[in-house]
Amino acid sequence: MDDEVLKLPLIKGKPLKIIKSPLFNAASYYKGKPKLEEYVLDVLDAIATGQPLPHWAYRRDIDTTPDEVLNRYGMMHLHLGSQGSNELLWVMQYEDRVIVLAIGNHNNFAGMPKGELLYRFHKAKVAELNEAYAREKLAAEALRDKPKITASATQVKAGLLPRKPKTS
Repeated sequence: MDDEVLKLPLIKGKPLKIIKSPLFNAASYYKGKPKLEEYVLDVLDAIATGQPLPHWAYRRDIDTTPDEVLNRYGMMHLHLGSQGSNELLWVMQYEDRVIVLAIGNHNNFAGMPKGELLYRFHKAKVAELNEAYAREKLAAEALRDKPKITASATQVKAGLLPRKPKTS
């Protein structure tokens, strides 16, 4: 189902729509760390085009250690610049889109349950974004499925369609 967050350890290998949360405040993260913007753009470009993410984006122990925050809330963290980086891009992945939440660090793994504060901060906005996305998708589908009405000269002649008013 398109509206359920995926709890996959990897980003799907297909083009996904990128939706940035209005709570995503990149400018404050990039101050003093201009390289972060390049790393974020590398990751988002790969997601949008369906290409593999840079090798440094995933955590080292992805195959051996469960990610409690991902498993509980569906919030994935991607490393920026190196697998050992403390700068992380937080995202939520769905079947056809990724919502970009924040740039942060490993402090979101502190506390119990891990990631709860980050999740609570973004929960309402993510719900709004998903609702808006669903409405947009329905509108686009309705427009696509709407029968096209075209008038042929024969239909106009036969009186099946109103004639255009004559201009004098």
